Amino acid sequence: MLTHLLIAVCSTALSPCFVPTTLTVDDILNNVENADVSSVTATVAYTKTDPILNRREIRTGKVLFRMDEDSKREAAILFDTLIIGRRKETSTKHYIFSGRWMAEIDHGKKQFIKRELVAPGQEGIDPFELGSGPIPLPIAQTRESILAKFNVVKTDIPEHGSLSKLNDNVIGLRLTPKTKDEWKSIDLFYDPVTWLPVGVQTIETDGTIRISRLTNVSLNVLTVEEAQLLNMELPNPKEWSIDVRPYLK
Repeated sequence: MLTHLLIAVCSTALSPCFVPTTLTVDDILNNVENADVSSVTATVAYTKTDPILNRREIRTGKVLFRMDEDSKREAAILFDTLIIGRRKETSTKHYIFSGRWMAEIDHGKKQFIKRELVAPGQEGIDPFELGSGPIPLPIAQTRESILAKFNVVKTDIPEHGSLSKLNDNVIGLRLTPKTKDEWKSIDLFYDPVTWLPVGVQTIETDGTIRISRLTNVSLNVLTVEEAQLLNMELPNPKEWSIDVRPYLK
């Protein structure tokens, strides 16, 4: 069993911390793997820049993660605002990931679409694992699973953009795929107290850049209202349009 490394001395998770600059990539990945996480809630700002269309869109909302004693992982993303150029509008998108299933919910139109992501009998997915969900936020993932797919080096906070506002004590890693992939690189920035990701930047092979920044992070505290956002039970068919799509080969 990997030994958890105590590398930050703080009175609270919000206090300034001194983080040794001698931390190796293995040290960082060990701490990420051993993070004490049962649930996470946070405010998220998500930016997508499309170089082909020369367009940038920003979505803001909330992200939730929960892991039970059997290591089943569930997640929900609730975007409520969309900004394109100077236009800002209310645009609700609600996604839920649980086991083999993903649900896309339009509360305004009362539409509920549920998709099976893996074949029956196969193990469910980790919704924030690199390559599994719409926002890569690797939480408590194993060192081996990351190193099996990526070359990993340390990286600094960007000098420009939303991630330049991250606290100076965050720890950054740059991942580059070992084989042909949709991503050119993935930069992950971790809080060295909780070892949760607070910033992610992905650059795809076509030049598309996606940036996620998490704030107001709450660890291991999930309210009843927040837990309801993870509920994938089918709504009342008399009031909702429901579409359940089993796995297709």
